[in-house]
Amino acid sequence: MAKTGDWKKLKNVMKKFDRRIEQNGTVALHQSAVRLESIIRNRILDGKGMKPDHPFTVKLKRSSKPLIDNSDLLQSVSHHFIDRHTVAVGVNRRTPKGVNIAALHEREKGVRIKVTPRMRAWLHGHGLHLKPSTKELFIPGRPFMKPSYRDFRKKGIVKKLFRQAVEKTVKGE
Repeated sequence: MAKTGDWKKLKNVMKKFDRRIEQNGTVALHQSAVRLESIIRNRILDGKGMKPDHPFTVKLKRSSKPLIDNSDLLQSVSHHFIDRHTVAVGVNRRTPKGVNIAALHEREKGVRIKVTPRMRAWLHGHGLHLKPSTKELFIPGRPFMKPSYRDFRKKGIVKKLFRQAVEKTVKGE
């Protein structure tokens, strides 16, 4: 079967194909990262499937949204290119002592933290009076990264964006 077409145009498209596919792929990769960031932020905001905060915590921060104290966590959702073919999307938010906040919440079974005398005094001064026998506090897991990534994959966002990148490249764009 013989093919007909604008061979000159095809030759020009193919001449610049490598550069265009690289550029369009980079754009698709960036768009994918931005979309994943958005999904992560929305999950933090809606608190879908997360255990509610303790009443003391709600009173203290004046909000019943589990991961929202201020906008620090939301603002720390970001992406960066590791190299031209790899992008990392995540949260770079740490406590003053260097604990990774996202990693703490991703522990689905939660985490237990030791009650120190200083913590006990601070909690007491703010109205939460622990029993002397209370040696640790439990923080329930509130994963938001893993579920966000699962949603992102289910939607097929990467496939769609890269398919569009290839189509643009073949069209000579």
